[in-house]
Amino acid sequence: MKRVFIINFFFLAALFTMQAQAPVRQWKMGPLTWNDFQPNSSIGDKHSHLEYYMGIQGSMEKHRGIKYLHPAVTAFMSNDFSWADTAYRTPQLLAYHQCTFDLVELHRRRLENYIFDGRCSLLEIIDPDQLLDNTMLRLADDVARLESETHVGTDSTLLSQWQARVKTMLDSTPRHTFNHHADALFRWGFSFDLGYTFLGGGLQDYLGDGVTLGFTGDMGIGRHFLTTAMSIGGSRCRQQMLQIDERNEIRDLYPTDDVYHLDFYVGYGYAVIDNAHLRATPFVGYGWQQYYYNAMDESSHGPTDGGLHLGVDLHYIFSNQVEINEFLCGQHYNASHDIMSFHAKLYATYNRFNTVVGTPSGFSINLQLGIALMTGRAHCE
Repeated sequence: MKRVFIINFFFLAALFTMQAQAPVRQWKMGPLTWNDFQPNSSIGDKHSHLEYYMGIQGSMEKHRGIKYLHPAVTAFMSNDFSWADTAYRTPQLLAYHQCTFDLVELHRRRLENYIFDGRCSLLEIIDPDQLLDNTMLRLADDVARLESETHVGTDSTLLSQWQARVKTMLDSTPRHTFNHHADALFRWGFSFDLGYTFLGGGLQDYLGDGVTLGFTGDMGIGRHFLTTAMSIGGSRCRQQMLQIDERNEIRDLYPTDDVYHLDFYVGYGYAVIDNAHLRATPFVGYGWQQYYYNAMDESSHGPTDGGLHLGVDLHYIFSNQVEINEFLCGQHYNASHDIMSFHAKLYATYNRFNTVVGTPSGFSINLQLGIALMTGRAHCE
């Protein structure tokens, strides 16, 4: 009796374990041999048996560093439950079983094409039991006709006709292989960063370097990126600073006082390198830097300045995958493309604090490291 089962995408590992424990043979592994059959004795006038299975499961293909995750129709024969009497193992009987296995592969492809052509109803996608049952019934009808018309493969002329007919249908029914995708124009991402700010020029006479926490948001249009970033850090005052506030009063900041700084900028970048393993994006932007005395509230505002930001954003990609959504198989953009990367950003900015007596000026160099996620829609054919 033929068996039908459904494997959920998240239990793919369990299926691999089962197949490792129970030897199976898929059609793509090549033609059948008698080694695929157990040496059981005949049962009455039945001298052999081919046991096959079919189901829907999650599958993965990897090409050029990109993982393609997608639903797939699987079909294979069980070596443990398929058998043949050693006294009847003729080339013609093996050709008969191969023709049967070709029919299994033909119906597997037809079902997979039905799914990826977007012809499934919502009910069939949510609960594909009936879809599989109907496929197995059609397959059983074809196998029964092959058995009846060829007299279990003993009629060599009719068997040859069946072989030629099934081969023609297989050749005209493509297999789905996922090794290419086309990204949509827009993609977006974000990263959380831990960094360090080095001060130079006149600024290092007044303020110390400091640790920063940052957040970066990216919107990409092809290789073009619009970036928004914010970082918060802290350091200490190195020498007394005199600031003129909005009431024209002078406020003091003394050495060893805690200083907090908020850095925000928007910028434009172009990815000069953008592949499955690395993305490098030089960028230019304009930002604001605000210092706070002791606490980050309105009463503690320190000097502020706007300035040009120049830098480069590097991503080493450690997870790059395209996942097809079976609910969207009939749509143009039927997949999501998710990239996770180790992220390193280095940028410099020039500051001139004109509200500080003496107007200290200089530059800051900011190095930030973190984890980034970039996502967008994609199309797989």
